[in-house]
Amino acid sequence: MTAPRGALRLADGLSLMAARLSELGIVAMTVLLTYEVVARYVFRAPTHWTSDVATTVMIWLTFLAMGYCLREGHMIRITAVIGQLPPAGRKAAEALSLIAILLFSVFVLWVTSRAMMDSIAFGRRQPSMLRMPTWIAELPIILGFAILALQALAELIRLPGRPAPEFSSAAEQELPPVVPEAPR
Repeated sequence: MTAPRGALRLADGLSLMAARLSELGIVAMTVLLTYEVVARYVFRAPTHWTSDVATTVMIWLTFLAMGYCLREGHMIRITAVIGQLPPAGRKAAEALSLIAILLFSVFVLWVTSRAMMDSIAFGRRQPSMLRMPTWIAELPIILGFAILALQALAELIRLPGRPAPEFSSAAEQELPPVVPEAPR
């Protein structure tokens, strides 16, 4: 029984590590764009590289965070129908969605891996100022979907031992309601 628990911990650990890297990516992207604004508007010396690098960082942070989003239940859901189902139906719907995520992730891995190998073999470059190799922007898709597939599998393995997911409109809205300000 230790092997499955170890595999589940591995999936969770990879998702968490990738999410932490995504957090660093947000900081890096913020620093890059702030640098560009200061260079452009304070020193009148715009850069030619910050936009390309920031876009690539954004691709990395977006795809790397997917597994963690699934693990924490932050994927977008449409629950109008499945929220009305009994617990067994909600659990079955959850299993179906996890299977769909797993299968789609494997498909994307297959397609993107082949595309990245072609990019490396043919020396493809991004059509931008820096002309970075395209595999730099393709690799996070592969890593992100690999982590997402592992996390979907881990959640699928855990599902029988968990209670059925709850879908209430109040639980899905974490932000407090906006209260209009009184006129002055």
